[in-house]
Amino acid sequence: METETPIASGEITNSCTCTVYDEATGEYTDEPSDSCFGDCWELAVEDFEMVTEELRDSNETGWWRVSGLRLWNGEVGGYFYADKTVALIEGMTVNSAWILNYEVFSDRIEYSLSHHDAPMGSSSVIRPVSDEEREEKGLY
Repeated sequence: METETPIASGEITNSCTCTVYDEATGEYTDEPSDSCFGDCWELAVEDFEMVTEELRDSNETGWWRVSGLRLWNGEVGGYFYADKTVALIEGMTVNSAWILNYEVFSDRIEYSLSHHDAPMGSSSVIRPVSDEEREEKGLY
């Protein structure tokens, strides 16, 4: 069996820490910095926006179905509306600190979300909702 190759993959975290780099020691300090280096929120959103553009554009309804999201009470799934990249990320995640490792395919995003209720992550999938499914579920 042939394995499908993802279009893109990456990692996003909503816990961007920006500290001062001490050139004398070659290490970062605990002192907050005015500028951030590394994969901070705005850059991560821009990257995610770029690699998911085709999938988001192909979703004519703006509705998404998520499955396999691990929470304190087990795995859950559901539907949400997202017309912006940040709204899509919010629908894929939880309201706490998290790390999202993802693979983008032509028809879905497969991801693992690590957070306080699922420190080892989860096997989650998000797919666009078709017009037929939207009407069937009463999503407006």
